[in-house]
Order: sequence, then structure tokens, then C-alpha cells
Amino acid sequence: MAILDNVTGGARSEAARATPDLSTLFRPRSVALVGATERSMWSVNAFENLRRYSPGIAVHCVSPSRATVHGVTAAASLSAVGEPVDLAYIMSPRDTVPDLLREAAANGIGGAVVLTAGFGETDDGRALQRELAAAVRETGIHLLGPNGSGYVDVRHQVVPFGLALPNLPDPGGASFVLQSGGLMKPLLSLARAWGVGVGMLAGTGNEATLSSTDVARYLVESEETGAIGLFLEAFRDAEGFRALAERALELDRPVVVLPVGRSEVARQAAMSHTGALAGDSAVTSAVLRELGVVEVSSMEEFVATTELLSRGVRPRGGRLGVVSASGGSCELVADKAADEGMTLPRLPPEALEELRSLLPAFSHVQNPLDVTGYATVNPRLPVDAAAVMGRTGAEHYDLLLFQAFVAPPEQPADPDFTRAHFAAIADTVKGLDVPVLLQDEVGVGLSDFARELFAELDLVRLPGVEVGLRAVANAMRYTGGRERLRGKERTGAAARPTSSAPLAEMPLPEGPLSEARALELLAGHGVPVMPYRLVSDAAGAVEAARLLGGRVVLKICSPDIAHKSDVGGVVLDVEGDDAVAEAYTGLMATVTARVPEARLDGVLVAPFRPGGVELIVGINRDPVWGPVLVLGFGGVLVEVLADVAIRPLPVSARDVTEMLGGLRGAALLRGVRGRAAGDVDAVVAAVLALTDAALGWGDGWDSVEVNPMRVDGTVVEALDALVVGRPA
Repeated sequence: MAILDNVTGGARSEAARATPDLSTLFRPRSVALVGATERSMWSVNAFENLRRYSPGIAVHCVSPSRATVHGVTAAASLSAVGEPVDLAYIMSPRDTVPDLLREAAANGIGGAVVLTAGFGETDDGRALQRELAAAVRETGIHLLGPNGSGYVDVRHQVVPFGLALPNLPDPGGASFVLQSGGLMKPLLSLARAWGVGVGMLAGTGNEATLSSTDVARYLVESEETGAIGLFLEAFRDAEGFRALAERALELDRPVVVLPVGRSEVARQAAMSHTGALAGDSAVTSAVLRELGVVEVSSMEEFVATTELLSRGVRPRGGRLGVVSASGGSCELVADKAADEGMTLPRLPPEALEELRSLLPAFSHVQNPLDVTGYATVNPRLPVDAAAVMGRTGAEHYDLLLFQAFVAPPEQPADPDFTRAHFAAIADTVKGLDVPVLLQDEVGVGLSDFARELFAELDLVRLPGVEVGLRAVANAMRYTGGRERLRGKERTGAAARPTSSAPLAEMPLPEGPLSEARALELLAGHGVPVMPYRLVSDAAGAVEAARLLGGRVVLKICSPDIAHKSDVGGVVLDVEGDDAVAEAYTGLMATVTARVPEARLDGVLVAPFRPGGVELIVGINRDPVWGPVLVLGFGGVLVEVLADVAIRPLPVSARDVTEMLGGLRGAALLRGVRGRAAGDVDAVVAAVLALTDAALGWGDGWDSVEVNPMRVDGTVVEALDALVVGRPA
């Protein structure tokens, strides 16, 4: 997920996060095309789109050099239009745009779309974009853009948009906000082909003032909105996005996000394992999950999921019943359902009995149900089978998929029969307690006849097995996630008080602390730490080993060496005075030779702790979302196994317990092959002590990490720690 500079400068205020009233921008009665000219296809397209799709909108052309443009009389300026104007669609040279905004506001125009490019996306345009933002602050005008094509309000027939448009989809409850204007036309084409009903589609361009989050906040307050899809190249306002997600969750108007930029390396320096693991795409996924936002990974999944959620589909769980007319399709569904964590429960006995009497003797009655090719002879057969499964399986299935249909072509051989057949399907669907979705085997487009028929009968259709079941899984996760998050709100478990005491009395130095200092600081805040001694010569090492007793570990202690084993800075399992002295001397010689520039504070001597389970507990400061907790199986194999969970702070004991339980290796903590089970409550307490320490430290750190934290029965202790001070 890319993180782009907001060239308007400064953090967004609390007022900016409030839901804006954008009706002057999105509900205009008249539009002025500023910079209108036949020589620009942007202007030609904008004029034609308004004339074709916005018959109730008055359109004025503004051109300082031509009296007639697009066949209508043009005004020399906004001031000369002579009639009220609500929206200015600006296509003029970029240097003129700030003053045009001021002129628009002076003439009572409340909204502006700036198509003109060359602002914040270019080095020489950043200052001009700041001037643009200043003009908006001065005047109070609502600005969409710059460098944006505009928007398409299908429901209200308002289309100030600068690209040639395909035939628009039907109005519906799915609205979309995109930071990439180039994807708006493909999305509209896909929505129409699949029969997806669209409310608003807006492109936000450079977001000089209004962000995609602001537009989504406006849309989520409308009862006409069923769900909102956001295509995001950057999160510019994390707190505003959190507010959007919370409000959407409260209203049950889901937010679906397609974030891009997964392949970028994490922006935090890979000073610690946590910084390497908690790259911004992983953190973004964790934050979205905790906010109840649905994350998708393709345009097809984006459109299908937003549509499904906008239609109010809320599966209680992942138990599917399937009626098909293809054995191969049944197998595809079974495999994909398993991939998505859904199940296909056995048919209940009463369903088996009815279906065996209904279906041909050669059919194999099971879930998923193949009614066989006999459906061609008796088209009513699949409908009756679905009725049986839905009626008898109300307690067994959360959702019923009906695949035994063929979407009608543009010119059916018998339109009346086709209408009657799908009306029978619709009547059956509406009479069942189990939600029923139609599902094609592949995600083909619908004919206009089929699209209109399905809309008329209110039939919900999934486009294919792959995308369709992915959308169902997303709806299932949204439903469960919303219930979980609402439950946390009701029980007060959404967050927990944290320490407000500073972690250190003096400001931390920039960069990493030595391990000894890091362990000292964490121990002072209740994090369980192994016993250790910092020594500066071989005699001190021998004395420390005697005090600690038995076998020991020697580790180099340096703020310049984060990964000690990489430079020969760790010696394990040493016992006896001579062996300890020799280990100390060899360790110092090796490290000095390999890292001659490193500052050496000495050597840490600690008890050798074999066995147990090793965890990594780290807190990384993400540049967008702030502090996040990384918890997983650690030690030297942390990068290899990458078995970690990530959540934004603050976290509760319940959150930490869930994170531990969700790890692939969770069974290790429960005790396997004769090993004692780990004390999960003690682990949770240690993790919370670490998060309290970091949050109490304020903004003076970049990374706080314990790796490993050893768990051996009831013993939980930090064996190694890394704290990185934030650059000034």
C-alpha cells in the first residue's frame, strides 16, 4: 500500500474528519464547463455525457475566446453566465485554476471538479496544488480533484465526467470511490455486464482537499447506499478512515477496499524483525480486519463483493447448500468452498427422503446436489429440489446456491416461458427461510433481457464459482466480523487502559539501544526478563556465570549490532570458568574483526535456556496506522516461518488470546509430544506489559521487540530485546 504525500500540508483537523455535506458538489441542478472547446475530447465528452445522461441538468459552456462551443452560446467567464450555477467542471490551464475557484465561489457556486492535471503528481505542480487547497480554505467551495475525470451518479442522473462512457448500469445500492480515474470506465462496463446496480461512482484524483474517505463518509450517510467500494492507492487520513469504518459498521453499510501496492518493500528500516514482518500491506490488512472493513484483491472480486453486500446478503456462517445440474460444477464448488473456509453439510434425513422420491433413480442425492441433465426434460425439477433443500435444511444451511439455470439470451425463443420459469424461481426463493443466491458456473455477462428480468424479480446472482464464492466468503466474514466488533463494544472489550507513565525518564537516543538498556527499560514496566549480567572483561564473565549458576549464554552487547548471531556475537551453552573466559575472549575478537566500527558496551551473560517455545513480540510504528503489535513464533526462524498475527494497538487480553490461537503453530503452546502446555495467561500478561510500555512511551520510538520470548510451562521470559529510538 503506497503512502503518498498530502501536498496540502499538515495533518487533517477534527473538523475535516466530520461528515461533510457535499450536496452542492454531488447534487447540482446546473453545471458550467469551464474551458470548454471542441478541440478537447475531455470537453466534448463532458458535454455529451451531461446531455445524454443528465437531462434534468442545465449545462453552460464557459470560454474566454469563443462565443459558441458545442453548438451552444458560451459565456466569457463564470461571472458572465447570467444564470445560477451549482457546479464548475474546470478544464482550464493549471495556472488559472486557483483564481477560477475563487471566481466560482464569488458567484455562489458550491462545488467544483478539476479535471486539469499537473499539480501534486508532478514536482513543479506541488506548490500550485497547495495554492489550490488554500483557495478552497478561503472560499469554502467543495473540490473534487485535481487530475480527476469527475463522477457518475447513476441513481440521480448526474454525470459530469470527461471520458466517453459505455452504456451505464442500472441504479442500485453499490457505490464506488476510486483514486484511479482510469478504472472507472472498466468498472461501469463490468457492473452493467453482471447486472450490478450502481449508485455513485466517483474518482478523487489528487485529493487536494476532499479525500476518498470524505466522499465515502458522505455516501455512507445516505439510506440509498447499500455498500461502498473503495479503490485506494494511498491512505491519506488514517483517523478519518477509522471514523468512516466505525460509522459504516454502526449503520451496517459495509465498506469494501481494494488496496494496491502490495509488492512495495516496507518503509520502516529493517532494523528489527518486526519492521521486516509488519510491512505496510500486512499492517493495512490487519487494520482493515479490525475495523470490520472487507479487503479484496481484484477488480472482479471488488465489484462482486460490493454488489452482494449492497443487496443485504449477510450469511450467518459458512454452511452452504448447493443445487446444480452439473457434477463438475459441484466439484468446483466443493473445492472453492473448502479454500474459503466454508462447509457443505450432509443433507438432513427428511431432505434425503423427499429428494430421492423427486429425482431420477440414477442421481446421487447429496450436498452439493446434482439434479443431472434430467433438468432439461423437466425444467421445474431444480426449482422443486431447491425448495426441498431450503425447507428441510433451514437449520443446516446458512446459504443456498442455485446453479441449475441458464441465463436467458437477448432474444429467448419463448420469452413468456422464460419469464414464467424465472418467476417460479423467484417465488421459491422468497418463500424459504434460507437465503438463496443464483450462481453461474462462469462469470459471463448478462444480456439486457436477463439483466432487466433479474432486476425485476429481485434475484441476486453470483458471477461464477471463483469470484462468486469469494464474494460469499467476504460477506460471511463481514457478518461475523461486525458481530464480533459490535460485541466488543457492548462488553467494553474493544480497548483497554494503558500506562501513561513514560518508559524512560530521559529522551531516548536516536537509533537502537543496546540490549542491556532495552531489557532494563522493559523490566521496569513489568515485562518478565531473564536474569543477566553485563560484563566488560573475562574475569567479570566468569564471576557472572558463577552467580547465575550452571550453563550460560554469552552475547555481545552493542547498539550497533541488532542481529548478533549474524556476526558471531552469540556463544551458547557454556559451562565452567575456563570455558566462559575462553568464550568471552573469542567472542570479542570475532565481533571486533567482523564489525570494527561497532560500539561495544560489553558482553551479556545469561542462563542458557534450552527447550520451551519461542515467540516474537514486537511493536512497530507504521507510518500510516501508528503502533501495531506483531505476535508469532520467533527465534532465529522468524523470517522463515513467518507465522505471525498483526493488530493495531491498543489491544485487550481477549485480542492477544485470539492472536495466539490463530497462529498456525498454536498447538505448540497447548503442549505436544509430551511437552508441558504453555501458560497462555502469563504470555498474555507479558504481551500487554510490553504494549503498555510502548504506548506509555509516546512518540519517541520506532520499534520495540522481544525475540525470543521463551514460554516453558508457567515460565515466560524475554531472552532478547531491541528498542529503536525514533529519529528527531
